Amino acid sequence: MGQAGNLKKNIMWNTCGSIFYSFCQWLLTSIVIRTVSYGAGGVLSLAMTTSSSFSAISLFSMRNYQVSDIKGEYRTSEYVGSRVITCIAAFTCCAAAAIYNSSWEQMLCIDAFMLVRVAEGWVDVMHGVDQKYERYDYIGKSYFLRGVLTLVIFSAGLLVTDNLTVTLCVMALGNLAAAVFYDTRKTGGLERITPVFQKKVLELLKTCLPIVLFTFLLSLENLIPKKVLEQRYGQDELGIYSAMANLAVVVQVFSSVAFNPFLPKFTMVYYSGDMERFRKMLHSLYLVLIGMCIVVNIGVLIFGKLGLRILYGEDILNYYDLFLPIIWCTIFTAVIWVISAVLIALRKIKLLAAGMVVDFALCLLLAEPFVARYNKNGVSIVQLLVMGIYIVFIIMASEISIRKSKTTKASGKG
Repeated sequence: MGQAGNLKKNIMWNTCGSIFYSFCQWLLTSIVIRTVSYGAGGVLSLAMTTSSSFSAISLFSMRNYQVSDIKGEYRTSEYVGSRVITCIAAFTCCAAAAIYNSSWEQMLCIDAFMLVRVAEGWVDVMHGVDQKYERYDYIGKSYFLRGVLTLVIFSAGLLVTDNLTVTLCVMALGNLAAAVFYDTRKTGGLERITPVFQKKVLELLKTCLPIVLFTFLLSLENLIPKKVLEQRYGQDELGIYSAMANLAVVVQVFSSVAFNPFLPKFTMVYYSGDMERFRKMLHSLYLVLIGMCIVVNIGVLIFGKLGLRILYGEDILNYYDLFLPIIWCTIFTAVIWVISAVLIALRKIKLLAAGMVVDFALCLLLAEPFVARYNKNGVSIVQLLVMGIYIVFIIMASEISIRKSKTTKASGKG
């Protein structure tokens, strides 16, 4: 009873905090569109999406590996040391990429938002340690603190300076300060978090490299069609699409952390050898995801127009036909993040990456013709097609992996 109660509290802290933080980031687009213009919304959207793609490098997709490391393959100091390396590498790569085909304003906005992603990357490894000690209250409070800081600084910055670039720079500094003075201090009270840069850190990075490739290409599947839309039709068209589509960024942040409290349990059941129980847990997860899809779609049909009107004003309803396909994209993104975490727990990392390489190649082939034919809706159609194929692939991979594990363990017993 006590353990069940703790699990519920942990889920509440983790989920409520991440929802709040994600919602605050989503509101940024609403604020800039209502106070500045759709064009400024397009600039912000590209900064958020581009930096989100490179956050795959800073995060190095290590959180799921870290929290499922119940055997203690690597020490905390090695996880922290690897995060210092990946954050520096991510910012350097993003800054270099931002120079290509971007205006001076767009480049600086991308760089500023990448600093926010760097703060998220550092906080992420701290949260992995917090989870080890079941201090989900630290995790939840961190999300609430950074969400409030982000929203207050962004709103006040636009009001005072009327300059998106300056506002994003100040907002980034606020997020970095919260990461250092709250998260590092709190986590440091649980365990020594001094980073090390020894050979085993490189081994850890090498182990997680296929997960990074998967995450990076998944993020680019969201970015590439948007970039095609901007190049063909301009920033205003991208801004209109992004007014709704930034929900996908929210879902990516939320879904990547919402499943974390359950992941150690999945891993422990897998290592216990009870593959039948693991299979039942996985199938229960499928049912939860299906239920989520149904609830979200019903909510959108009932409250969608009202919510859009409140967030962006009456004019946005002229583009309501974009909304439902975008919602389906967010659902598909969430499903991929959750099921991929299971494959990581199964340590089928190379299989995860190989499937995404093929899927991304398909996205590259389809983005230009679909956006050319269907305009803004083409962005969603491309993503739905390639992500739908990938979902089928990872479900099949999970089921086959479990069946093979059952066969191997059965023959071993025999």
